[in-house]
Amino acid sequence: MDPEGSQRSRRRNRMIAIAAGAITFTAIVLAFASAYLGLQWLWLRPAAELLLLAELVGLIILERHQLFEPVSSKVDEMGADVKAMQTGLVRIGDEFRQLTQRLDESGQISFLPDPSQATRAMTRALREALAREQTSPQILRWVRLAAYLGPSVNLELTNELQELITSLVAFQRYPDTPSDARSRAWTARNILTFTNSKSLNLWREKNLPLFMEGSPLNTEGKLFVRARAHAEAILTPNLVTDRDVIVTLEDDNANHRWGFRFHGRQYVAIFARWFDELWASIPDSYLIVSRNGLNEKALDRIRQELEAAEAARNQAPD
Repeated sequence: MDPEGSQRSRRRNRMIAIAAGAITFTAIVLAFASAYLGLQWLWLRPAAELLLLAELVGLIILERHQLFEPVSSKVDEMGADVKAMQTGLVRIGDEFRQLTQRLDESGQISFLPDPSQATRAMTRALREALAREQTSPQILRWVRLAAYLGPSVNLELTNELQELITSLVAFQRYPDTPSDARSRAWTARNILTFTNSKSLNLWREKNLPLFMEGSPLNTEGKLFVRARAHAEAILTPNLVTDRDVIVTLEDDNANHRWGFRFHGRQYVAIFARWFDELWASIPDSYLIVSRNGLNEKALDRIRQELEAAEAARNQAPD
């Protein structure tokens, strides 16, 4: 409706309201006057009440555009604002995902100057990996190329190493694991190096039960036998997740002296390929943990192999 027509309609409605009000007022006055003067006009009071009710209904009908259209307009405006906010949130989410993807593609490198920081970085990378939603199966890769060290080594790292072990165990899937558990997206593979039978027996007694408790279904482990007479320092990619790689300098006498954290999918692709090639190069006869559980016979054979190597080394002339 054009503005001039709307103004005429409001003027007409106002005149109708005034006339109806005058008639109603007259009827009310006559009703009270008849009661005061003793006149038998009993029908006037109900008539006045009906006229008053009719006027109220008429005013609502005539002024419905003035009464309800502003509210409807406000509701429509609020709905449009909510839709705009939803669109903005979706756009912000898309931009955040694009930013995260660009950061992952560009990559970041952090230096880890001491064993404590290196160990905490691995724990943090493990927790972040498990917390992420995964759309495809993932492999957690863990390797130590230096000799296994018992719990009595690096006592200052006792708490950090305990948290690291707890974070590794969190990736394991068991027969009673809930269907929505994050660990169901992961397979954990690890390679451990042993240089003598003593360290193997110590690991078998102290650490192995922590990982085999509950019979995990998604854990695979191989042992790498490297019998040698002298300790070696080796720069090793200890941990490879879906986003991070932790490379540390380790030797037969200490855990993770220092290292680097490589954050980015391009680094993961490189070091995952390195791990997979190392895994394939170790014969399956050294596979001691699989979906079938712990291979005790393989462990006994490897222990005998290490004992034979030690005996041969001791008999060799200096």
